[in-house]
Amino acid sequence: MKTKNAAGRMVETTICGIKFKPFSGARKYKYTSKVTSLANALKKCGLKDGMTLSFHHQLRNGDFVVNKTLEAVKELGVKHIKLAQTALFNVHTPVIDFIEEGVVDRIEGSINGPVGDYVSKNPLNSPVVLRSHGGRWAAVKTGELHPDIAVIAASAADERGNATGIIGENAFGPISYSQVDALYADHVIVVTDNVVDYPCPYQEIQERYVDYVAHVDCIGDPRKIMFGTTKITDDPMKLKIAHDCVDLMDAAGFIKNGMVFQSGAGGISLATMKYLGERLMEKNVIANCATGGLTKLIIDIYKAGHVKHLYYSQVFDDYSVKFVQEELGLPADIGHYADPTSKGRTIDGLDTVVLGATEVDTDFNVNVNTHSDGRLLHGIGGHQDTAAAAKLTIITCPVYRKTNPIVREKVTTLTTPGDVVDAIVTNEGIAINPRRKDLIEKVKDKLDNLVSIEDLKNRAYEATGGPAEINLGDEIIGVTKWFDGSLLDVIYRVRD
Repeated sequence: MKTKNAAGRMVETTICGIKFKPFSGARKYKYTSKVTSLANALKKCGLKDGMTLSFHHQLRNGDFVVNKTLEAVKELGVKHIKLAQTALFNVHTPVIDFIEEGVVDRIEGSINGPVGDYVSKNPLNSPVVLRSHGGRWAAVKTGELHPDIAVIAASAADERGNATGIIGENAFGPISYSQVDALYADHVIVVTDNVVDYPCPYQEIQERYVDYVAHVDCIGDPRKIMFGTTKITDDPMKLKIAHDCVDLMDAAGFIKNGMVFQSGAGGISLATMKYLGERLMEKNVIANCATGGLTKLIIDIYKAGHVKHLYYSQVFDDYSVKFVQEELGLPADIGHYADPTSKGRTIDGLDTVVLGATEVDTDFNVNVNTHSDGRLLHGIGGHQDTAAAAKLTIITCPVYRKTNPIVREKVTTLTTPGDVVDAIVTNEGIAINPRRKDLIEKVKDKLDNLVSIEDLKNRAYEATGGPAEINLGDEIIGVTKWFDGSLLDVIYRVRD
């Protein structure tokens, strides 16, 4: 059957059994700027009660965007929002007020500090869901966690929505967490205090995914990126632990040309990087690659010529921000870094990683989410992802802190299973997982401070009298998930 289309041409509507829709007309596309206010952007994206809003945390304790957004949500009279942030910090204490006012009633994302403490005693409408970096990326990708509106902080963006965290007065490094949100959210708002000429010279987020650019007075303070655990320790006991980590790596044969390493962001882990740099220099070893978060310590190793490549996914201090601006290197988004559903990740080649803990137990299980009193004060980060990927996963912690045993019979909350933990390095010796008979065989004649995990637990109990009784209720306030989405553990309400 033939019909005349809008161009005046006679065309068939069925050809070889395939149906075709006739051309109905064309018009010039009229572009208008996407720049508007934050409240207006939310309104235009159809914000309504019960929606899920996602955020990234790369400004860490210097972030202003979460609080500004929730204030705008409140002004618009919207309630029952689910927060799907990658992490919250002390700066986000106002979230407690938004919870009490009914603006926020669910959270799926890492929590550090006051908000976690509050939720521990005041359960939300559903449990807080804690995922690793890779686990969260996969959850958004598969639809397990679906943002209705992704709110993405950027230190620079053009009027069409191309955005970056690399340039601008409040630069914080590449936007590594939000690409998956931009891809899968129904709507995307880029929030910036720096609208630049089109095209934005760096584009971690591209205009094709962005609905609106919200111009605000200030997205945050990058000087506060270095916060809490991201400061190197100066405690002699912890420095000894860090030194022992490097001795273990060396004894196990991992300090060699071409090695790939990563450190966590904890104080002991950072000190380990300092000592690793010194050992690389002493042995005249050149590592192939350092992955994960970028710090001054790792940059120093790079500048000294003892690591060839920096394959980083975020930055942990303002020194690193400036370095990235001068020498971009190889940034990798979090999906490339740790998405468990992908065909290849930067962490898959890790030789060794050093990670922290709030508790470990005699089965080598690790807790990084709660303190021993059950309070939810920390997120998972890349702990699970890297622990499972590295050939040598080292957990650092003291045997006890004050009157609290850190090495214990059973962790309060399970974050990372002992199956993927190879060694616990403490101030009173190194315990190697009995499953790693090969590792024990390699190092037993080279290290004189090997002890059993049971011995470390006994020393902790003798010094402290054992774990204090904790007062937990029956209500579940949170859950930890393994990066494949399966339920790992539950976290119970802390009674006052």
